Amino acid sequence: MKIGLVTDSTCDLNDKTISEHNIKVIPLMIHFGTKKFIDGVEINSGNFFKKIGNSSHIPKTSKPSKHTFRDEYKKMLKEYDKIISIHVSKGLSGTYESAELAARELATDKIEVINSSSISLGLGFQVLLAAKLIENNFEYKEIVSKIIKAKEKISCIFTVEDLTYMKEGGRIGKARAFLGTIFNINPIIEISPETGKVNPLDKIRGNKNTLEEMSRKLHQKVSSDKKAWIGIMHGDRKEKSDSLFKNAKDLIPNDLEVKFFKERISPTLGCHVGPSVYAFATISGDILNV
Repeated sequence: MKIGLVTDSTCDLNDKTISEHNIKVIPLMIHFGTKKFIDGVEINSGNFFKKIGNSSHIPKTSKPSKHTFRDEYKKMLKEYDKIISIHVSKGLSGTYESAELAARELATDKIEVINSSSISLGLGFQVLLAAKLIENNFEYKEIVSKIIKAKEKISCIFTVEDLTYMKEGGRIGKARAFLGTIFNINPIIEISPETGKVNPLDKIRGNKNTLEEMSRKLHQKVSSDKKAWIGIMHGDRKEKSDSLFKNAKDLIPNDLEVKFFKERISPTLGCHVGPSVYAFATISGDILNV
């Protein structure tokens, strides 16, 4: 059986990985006023963060339409027997809904649409795991079952120094954003694996303390397992992400088999968290025994 794999541009897997594993990426749209850009096609992370640094306006995003998914699914079903389509948390975006509507409209049991309940490499790790399962000739239903189970082992945690973007997106209240800025308080936030929504974990005063707490939380997530993938992501905070990466390497137990990923977040995610974000995503345990 030939199985096709689809995701969206919030997965934060790099172009090399996407090409190597033959993953189809459906892009979201970035809106700077009246100008529209296709995420990952007409605008990438590098020029996006340069652009918002020179703009007084916060860009917006829009999801792919069900017609975009339907057309892609129809095309892929000429080549593949089945399709697995894994997308950004439905608690944060309508992308999953568009994909599900398209699959339903085609009235076929050949397409499985999965809500990742995550973002960035929290989504990307599920997609990459699915790709490896496909390449190792696992059965279609078993792959779907394993990806749904893998969600329990996914963690995605981030922090921001500048709360403006989260405030504008309605993810954080104006008063809280104001007080956070005044008192140099950085939130530490997870994407809840249960709800797929933003879940505040901590409020830390000072950038040094925030980095130390992020490092501690990362270590907590993987220290009890024997195998892990660890992703370190950022918007425009390479120095912070490099420090988090170094801390992670120093803290990781010697007996942990680990693969590291270092990526910049997509323009779509950048619209909602801004350039000051840095983050980590993990997946660990026996689920990685592919």
